[in-house]
Amino acid sequence: MKVKCSVALVLLLMAGMVSPVQGRSAAGLAMGNLTTADACGYGLGLVGGHIGICDEGTSVFGNLTYGFSDYTEGRVKLGFFDPDIEGADPKIMFGADFKYEFLDYYDRNRKNPFDLAFGGFLEYVDFEGGSVLQIGGNAIISIPYRFDSGRRIIPYGRLNLRMEKVSAGDNDESDFFAGLNAGAKFEASEEFNIYGEFQLDGNAGLFFGVEFRAF
Repeated sequence: MKVKCSVALVLLLMAGMVSPVQGRSAAGLAMGNLTTADACGYGLGLVGGHIGICDEGTSVFGNLTYGFSDYTEGRVKLGFFDPDIEGADPKIMFGADFKYEFLDYYDRNRKNPFDLAFGGFLEYVDFEGGSVLQIGGNAIISIPYRFDSGRRIIPYGRLNLRMEKVSAGDNDESDFFAGLNAGAKFEASEEFNIYGEFQLDGNAGLFFGVEFRAF
């Protein structure tokens, strides 16, 4: 019970921080989070496919994740964003991120109440007549729950703090913003995962995805 209350308190504090540091509204992220704080493991590779239904449009993208160590992983993402603008065509977007698992729930040497990871990311989205580049850092918290069948569901939350640069013609504008993602990962099997999450940001919305072990 104490663990659940701790997680809820952390998420409430994170949600309270979701506000622009400066005046204009955030463009928001187009690829969400779609990962827990738990690293995939050294030498393992995961491939995923995802869709986001957001205020500003629809995103479709894939990702490749690789574990550089037991507690560190990197990920690259590539896809298309279809803005909610009449006559606009889908445009390319790409991103990359990494994370370091600072606390491990299954650590044998000490009892940690949850998984906690810190990392960084970038995301670039092309728009009609402009683009958005976002670079920042984030903190991810998650805690696994195991069913009698051995399968796990892992609720998670992520707070990101980022620099957002909007370019339109000869005009560039940069501001700092924060955003929150919360969702869950369901391990359908040892090789296959399902994600669902919502995003509170300038580009609020829902994200869904699947992920499987490639090597």
